[in-house]
Amino acid sequence: MGEIIAKLGLRYRPSGQADLEAHAEALVLLGEDCADIPADLLDEAARQWAQSSKYMPKASELRELARNVRNRARAATDFGGQQLQAHCDRLNQLNWCRGQWHVVGDGEDRRIDRTGR
Repeated sequence: MGEIIAKLGLRYRPSGQADLEAHAEALVLLGEDCADIPADLLDEAARQWAQSSKYMPKASELRELARNVRNRARAATDFGGQQLQAHCDRLNQLNWCRGQWHVVGDGEDRRIDRTGR
């Protein structure tokens, strides 16, 4: 985690020598504020930040990016659930299907059920 913050510090190094101490202190605080973020999420958030911004990030900005990375990863792993929901949506559009189809349960217990039989 410290290496990730250090790389950010190198990317956004201040131009003046007098600002180096303040920059180092800011990096320490940034590291403390982001210490609970898993390293893989923080690394990806830092990479995304470096590609899109010319300014040093605040902890809240890195946390938001890390949250977005995590949410995208979770959505990608729920492909089966997305397929089931898409199937239910297609069934619900058909006139001959009586009732409203929906996905119930979680994980391996997930199944399609209908209401209004």
